[in-house]
Amino acid sequence: MTTVDQTMNDAEFAAASAKAEELSLFFREIGPKYDIENTFAYPSIDAFKKSGLGSLVVPKQYGGQGGNILHCSKVISELSKGDSAITLAYNMHFIMCGIMMGLMSEAQNKHWLGRVSDGEIMFGPFSEARAGFSGLADMKAVPQAGGGWKIYGVKTWGTLSEASTIITTNATVTDADGNIPEGYEERVSAEMLFIADFDVDADGQGDGVRIEKTWNALGMHATGTQMIHFDGFFVPEDGLVCEWRGGAFGVLEWASLNFASIYLGMQYRVFEEVRAVLAKKTLGATFGAIAANETKVSGIGHIVDGVGDMAARVELSRRVVYRTCQELIDGEDDEWPVELRFPYIGLAKTFVAENVMYMTRKSMSLVGGQSFRKGAIFERLYRDSAASMFQPLNSDQSCTYIGEYFLAPEELED
Repeated sequence: MTTVDQTMNDAEFAAASAKAEELSLFFREIGPKYDIENTFAYPSIDAFKKSGLGSLVVPKQYGGQGGNILHCSKVISELSKGDSAITLAYNMHFIMCGIMMGLMSEAQNKHWLGRVSDGEIMFGPFSEARAGFSGLADMKAVPQAGGGWKIYGVKTWGTLSEASTIITTNATVTDADGNIPEGYEERVSAEMLFIADFDVDADGQGDGVRIEKTWNALGMHATGTQMIHFDGFFVPEDGLVCEWRGGAFGVLEWASLNFASIYLGMQYRVFEEVRAVLAKKTLGATFGAIAANETKVSGIGHIVDGVGDMAARVELSRRVVYRTCQELIDGEDDEWPVELRFPYIGLAKTFVAENVMYMTRKSMSLVGGQSFRKGAIFERLYRDSAASMFQPLNSDQSCTYIGEYFLAPEELED
């Protein structure tokens, strides 16, 4: 976990939960408009800042609320119950606050997290088109004669860029001529994590950086995940945080479990909507597989079983996500093989992802043809749930990590 204390008490968390419930309702209200328009939900910026939830996981010594990863998970799942796409955007802020506070120096935490406590928003574009999240960075950090670096390259998943004033990203430090190290080990050790001010105008243009509005995906429209172009973006010396691969991979639970929380919240919403429809729906007089003068779907066997199955999946997902968070808080992950820590944590996300995709498909089957109409909540949840396959680690990646460990010759000898 992190090197700072998270000491939020029950009363403080109850207050944060109330704020999350209020914000969730606002997200639910505005979400459909921005799904249709396929743009970032701009009114959410002021609402998020006014809620004060941005400082949820910032330690109290830096002006925050001191929430831990379980507090964060519960808040995210509540927000996602309102609108998963909008919440997925602000999830990037929570992820980066959690990751960065465990990696930054005391002076950096005091400065940057202090600004978050004052209401600023942080984001972190890391993936590149060539190889996604896991590929070594082609983006270059070229050392400058007077100190610091100029960053060149493109990041493809700039979630929350349109609301943020703080950027975190990774780049490979080059020589003075911009040449990336040729050796593999040298290249790995040259990939660094940086943090800096992110100042762009209304058109997304800044000094050495710009936002290109390219987001056009199957679902999660209101997330507004854009491409970020770096063309000599300056990062001063105090913006260097640590080696990326050796640092961030030790605290990526803040990514994996927060993504899991998004889709747990979506499961809550799917079940809520299914139950609301099927508890009242009638088919009138029916003939065929079901013969009756008046048929209520709440009495049809496969409907009953389907709703029960979905309720069970929601409860299992809740237990898996929240219990995994609690095990990290209690330090139980110290007993896991270090190679398996990240994929074992990631099992919560892959489990929830599979459940939410199943539930959105099942909900459309149970509700019937009306769910297939454009603009229906079930149609949208079906589209949005597909995003759960892609955030790291996905199911295939998790299984590969785990399988490689257990098939290693030295493990077989043990």
